[in-house]
Amino acid sequence: MLGAKSRLRIHAYIGILSVLLLTAKALLSVASELGFGEALPLSIGRLGAIFGVLAFLSGGGLGKFLSDQRSRTAELHMILMLAGLTLQVPSLAEELPHPLAVFASWIGLASMGIGWIYGRKIFDRTKIRFPWESGEQ
Repeated sequence: MLGAKSRLRIHAYIGILSVLLLTAKALLSVASELGFGEALPLSIGRLGAIFGVLAFLSGGGLGKFLSDQRSRTAELHMILMLAGLTLQVPSLAEELPHPLAVFASWIGLASMGIGWIYGRKIFDRTKIRFPWESGEQ
């Protein structure tokens, strides 16, 4: 069985891959004039959604290693990430998505970005900081 640190790393890598694939899908669908067609962004987005679900499942049970404050931050992280992933579904369900579905997808992508920032605050695992992050936990 994997330890908590290994599970956290796997969860982080799968989650980052998911967000990158969903971002690539959104950018490729905007740049459809470059000749990528509709199939490539849709396939990349669906793969990103699968990785998002895997990231959710791999993060299960990591909350038992958290303090109360970090647990609240992890809950907010999870809610924002799941909301963002859910808002991706309408644009991934159809070959030619409706403009409203594309708009919801962009809102979901922003929600996932904010959720990712909150996820960075759960554990002190990197030396790179955003300007608004303090060194204190």
